[in-house]
Amino acid sequence: MTKKWIHHPNSSPPGPVLETTALSKEYGDFTALSDIHFTVQKGDWWGIVGPNGSGKSTLLHLLSGILSPTQGTVYVKGKRVKDYNRKELSRIIAVLQQDGLPEIGYSVRDVVAMGRFPYQDWLGRDQGAGEEKIEQVLEKLALTSLAERRLDELSGGQRQRVALAKVMAQEPEILLLDEPTTYLDVHYQLQFMELLADWQRATDITIVAVLHDLNLASLFCNYLYALKEGKQFLEGAPSKLLTEKNIRGLFDVQPVMVQHPDHGVPQFLLRKQ
Repeated sequence: MTKKWIHHPNSSPPGPVLETTALSKEYGDFTALSDIHFTVQKGDWWGIVGPNGSGKSTLLHLLSGILSPTQGTVYVKGKRVKDYNRKELSRIIAVLQQDGLPEIGYSVRDVVAMGRFPYQDWLGRDQGAGEEKIEQVLEKLALTSLAERRLDELSGGQRQRVALAKVMAQEPEILLLDEPTTYLDVHYQLQFMELLADWQRATDITIVAVLHDLNLASLFCNYLYALKEGKQFLEGAPSKLLTEKNIRGLFDVQPVMVQHPDHGVPQFLLRKQ
């Protein structure tokens, strides 16, 4: 069988798919985010970077509609995110958290099928080619042989692949990722990011990912947005943004910049201060 990627049936034409205007989020006297402005174009892969506590996850939750801003607005395809109902929004946006999926007793196939919820009617009937989509995703992510295994029988790397399969079956136009490689070893980190890159090239999906690893961000993202203390610090292409001066100012470390031997993008090493 030829392996095929899922193409969303209602994908939008080129142009902005995510926008924020004067976005702020406060918790009592604490300001988590302040005056955030940006525009994400269709097909972009944004990396949200910055120190711990800089507001990265809060920003992702605002983009997804999980949190409401104190001030400002999030627009998804030109419409305020709060004006979508949950099922409408879940046909456009999928979210993958850093801890992926818990060790539960559901089978891999059942979990992947949960991604089809946005396309089910009130009787639970899939209004699209649900079974075909599920089989495509299982095959593409080499999960067919594990389809009947329970999640609590899988390794962490395998469960993260299942989590990715679930959001692929959802057929989103926008994928939001919150530190998706945190609990993976270096082999699975690279494998996971390459699967995302393959999916994006094939479907032009828009990705916004909170990432701790700047070297991975430089390899895979075409645009970086840096936060520090809840405010925009820097933004731009990795080739321009990732300099020794900028990394020193963002993380208070002493970096040494080198070029990746295969891709020519900036990578950094750390040295003692």
